[in-house]
Amino acid sequence: MAKESKKYEENFNTLKSIAEELRRQETSIDDVISKGKKAAEAAKNCIKILKEEKGNFKKLEEEVEDILDDEEEDNEEEE
Repeated sequence: MAKESKKYEENFNTLKSIAEELRRQETSIDDVISKGKKAAEAAKNCIKILKEEKGNFKKLEEEVEDILDDEEEDNEEEE
């Protein structure tokens, strides 16, 4: 997961950097298309990583719910 986090941060920082360059109008018109493609690729990577992590969190949530259900059943049996 640390590797994924680093990839996300790198891609997100690319997006921020490009957005800042465009905001300050530091990018020539000739570079706008290539910067746009680079930003689109970075955004796509961020979305992919977030979707993967969402799946991982969903699995973890299900595991925790199973553990809590088992504990609840054990407590009911003891009573």
